[in-house]
Order: sequence, then C-alpha cells, then structure tokens
Amino acid sequence: MKVAICGYPPLIKKTQETFKDFDFKFFIKDFISLRGKDKLPVDFPLISFSEFRRFVNAGELDGVIIAENARNDFTKKVVSVFKLYAIPQVGIMDLTLPNPFSPIYWLDTSKAYISYLNTNIVDGCNLNCKGCTHFAAFFNKNEIYPLKNFRRDVRRLSQMCDVISFRLLGGEPLLKKNLDKYIAVARQYLPKSNLGIVTNGLLLSSTYQKILDALKENNFVVYVSLYPPTLKILDDIKKLLEENEIAYSFIGPIQKFGVFLTLHDGNDPQKARKFCAGNDPCRFLRDGKVYKCPPDALSYRLIEKFGIENFPVATGVDLYASNFSSLLKMLDENIEMCSWCSEQPTRRIQWEPTNNPELEDWLADPDELKNFT
Repeated sequence: MKVAICGYPPLIKKTQETFKDFDFKFFIKDFISLRGKDKLPVDFPLISFSEFRRFVNAGELDGVIIAENARNDFTKKVVSVFKLYAIPQVGIMDLTLPNPFSPIYWLDTSKAYISYLNTNIVDGCNLNCKGCTHFAAFFNKNEIYPLKNFRRDVRRLSQMCDVISFRLLGGEPLLKKNLDKYIAVARQYLPKSNLGIVTNGLLLSSTYQKILDALKENNFVVYVSLYPPTLKILDDIKKLLEENEIAYSFIGPIQKFGVFLTLHDGNDPQKARKFCAGNDPCRFLRDGKVYKCPPDALSYRLIEKFGIENFPVATGVDLYASNFSSLLKMLDENIEMCSWCSEQPTRRIQWEPTNNPELEDWLADPDELKNFT
C-alpha cells in the first residue's frame, strides 16, 4: 500500500518502523501539527495537499496516515478536509494513546468522527472521591446503564460514527457483575476501536474470572487509576493482569483532583474551556444521547443534592436524530454548562474519599458558599 503521511514529522521514522508493509512516499507539508511546525523532515519528500490529491486521483497513492494525537483540533480538522475531498483511505496512528491491538484506525469517512468517548456502566463507586467529575458520591451502586439500552446505543453509535477510543467507567465499572456482557457488546459493534475500562483496581482481585476472560478475548485495555489505596496493592494488580494476559496502563499516581464548578453563569466560556478537560474532547454517552462532557451529563445529581437554582439543563445530542452528525459538531462549541465552569485555573484539592460529600468539594472558589442559601 502506497501512502503519504502527515501530522507530527518526528513520527515518520516510528511509523515506517512500525508498518514495514506500507510504502511511505511523501509527507504532506500543508498538514503539519502545531507542535511540529519547526520540525519539517529534511530527508523525506515533501508535497502539497494539491499534489497529494493528484497522486491519489492518478492511482499513484492509495491514501494517507495521520500520525498525531487523535483528540487534538489539528487531527479533527485534517480528517474533515480528507472527508471533503473523498480521500479513499484515511488512517490515524495515535502514539499518545496507542491501540496495542490495531495501531492504525482506518476511517469510514462517511461517518461522524469521535476521537474519544466514555460512558458510565455503574454510576456509584466504592471510593466516592471528593471532586469526582462523574459525581459518583451522589449515586447509589445499583444505578446503572441497563445492558439493553447500552446495546441499542452502541449499535446505533457504530452506524453513525467512527469512534477511535471508547472507555467504560463509572463510578466503578467492576461493581457490575455482568460487565463481561458490556465488554462483548462494545467489541461486537466497535471492532476497530481502542476499547478499555477505567478502574481504581481495588476490586480486581475479587473480579469474576468471566470478566477477566472477556477483557482478554475482546482486546480491552485496563486503565488503572492509581489512587493511594490502589498503590498499596499495585504489585498484586500487575500480577493478576499479566497472568491473565490483559493489556493495562496506569493513570497517575493521583494525589489531587481539580475542581472547577461555580454557582453562577457569569464565566467567559472561551476562557473556561482553556482549563476544561471536556474541551480535549471527552464526549460522554448515556441513554441515547452524546454529551460534551461527563459533568454536563451528570451534574444534575449535584443540583438535586444542594438545591442549586438556575443550573443549566444538560445539552445532549440525540443519537437517533436524523441530523445527528450535524448536531454532534455543535458540541465542539460552547454549551450552557461552560458558563458555570471557572475561567480561572482549576483549584486543586487533596484526594480523599467521602461518605458525606460537601458542595465546596466541587467548587473552584469555596468562598461562593458565603452567599449561597
């Protein structure tokens, strides 16, 4: 297969070493990611995008590989251009979040593009961290994403979208005794995606073998968040995962959480998004809708708990709408929730579990409570 490459120039050599069956012909100089502006390859042929298109139309090139972070704005914009010009083969190799089972994701350019999507399988948690962006401390452990709904939604998702990475989390997903069924459904409908679960790891030693088997058989990566209690059993976690031949990666260590909510809507959304994980992006799936971020979808429980007035209604895009693809693009812009997020750097609080969550544990400025009634 004869391809061009674009994105981050230093990845050319790595890409060539990884994919020896491909014949890498050119680097498209019009599509260099921001961090690579001063790193143009000097020993690799450069062509313009117009030249690239001529080579494709003449049958001298089969397509292109984008070597860059799938979640950044550059990749999304380049994908849009390749879609516009109907480039037949477009692949993404994201070395910042490598898929150990399928290093290149080949796009179906007729579908919408989602670089990263997650969902809660269980809303409750066994830790209940202060400042949790999924507000697990306000949910019960028996509050779940029903399997029937999950299957329906992931099936629809697969029909409408290219999803580069999809993660199941919570709360704590290992609280779900039939997690293996969710794992199988996700792989059935998203065969090319980088799939994983995010867990605090504390329940891994008591997890049903059927779940461990499903993780291995369906090529899932286990992302373990390294909270202080998790660090104490880290060697046991590694041993268990390795014995079961399950791919894993560690997040952290996590000593602090960033909290960002305010009790008013007077923040500049553009400034707030500079400090926002939801702008990365971090889309969230739940009950037939895709949301900009988990806080937008789940903060209603915080509102219910503390009686916060005038808080925005969640802005979810209907997965079953006939114009879903065009609606999905709107999530790249500001939503009402953005005005309730601090436009200052997030406040860092010490990690701590709680059985009695307080409102200040989610506020960027606890002094706001002085005027809160």
